[in-house]
Amino acid sequence: MKPLGLYVHIPFCVRKCGYCDFLSMPAGEDEHGRYIEALLKEIRGFEEKFRCNGNDYEVGTVYIGGGTPSVIKPAYIGEILGCIREVFTVKGDEEREMFIPEITIEVNPGTVTREKLGIYRESGINRLSIGLQSACNRELEALGRIHTYEEFERTYYSAREAGFANINIDIMTAIPLQTMESLEHTIDKAVSLLPPPEHISAYSLILEEGTPFYERYAEGGERDILPDEEEERSMYHFTVERLKECGYHRYEISNFALHGCPCYHNI
Repeated sequence: MKPLGLYVHIPFCVRKCGYCDFLSMPAGEDEHGRYIEALLKEIRGFEEKFRCNGNDYEVGTVYIGGGTPSVIKPAYIGEILGCIREVFTVKGDEEREMFIPEITIEVNPGTVTREKLGIYRESGINRLSIGLQSACNRELEALGRIHTYEEFERTYYSAREAGFANINIDIMTAIPLQTMESLEHTIDKAVSLLPPPEHISAYSLILEEGTPFYERYAEGGERDILPDEEEERSMYHFTVERLKECGYHRYEISNFALHGCPCYHNI
């Protein structure tokens, strides 16, 4: 059967970060509920095509991204995955020795609890992607993140206690106030977690038109607090080499994994 990957977008967040160009916004529980209702209706709209016509597709990966999916009630996540299983054939990919489907959800520190993590596990989620971005609180504040590094650590270890054995951490380079030394600090803090994350995504900041960061740094004359082009290039090469030393294989431009732990949805 032909493999199929599903992406589910949850466009809600506590506060939109100044660099974010994704479709995302703060919203209340009423908007959450109406969006999920529409989303389930959309999923069921695929039923005839993928369930009733003898189709030759099976879902091997589901990725729930955002926004911040962890801001909505965890019961909604269970409803979404239940609906997907009703409509699609959901299986692993034996050719990749992935015998269970890879189901990922993005979470941010400050928006998850142990109870939520437990519900995610019960609903079949087996991979987390946690938004760290930086281990330096000064840089997190400059990015407009709602959490500190200490809150990230609590989230990470709570996820391990909940049974998650496949975790990605997002970090960012070329961000305001960042230096080569602070980037090294962030990477070292990430790989020294016990156990270390199975996967690390390292993205360079892009100033997207229409965002507050673009107005401030590209048009507003404050570009000098960002690393320059040469520094950004050096940061990228440093990240590649440092993660390689720590056992992480770069299988895409910005994605690094320990042996056997790439994100199959990315692939």
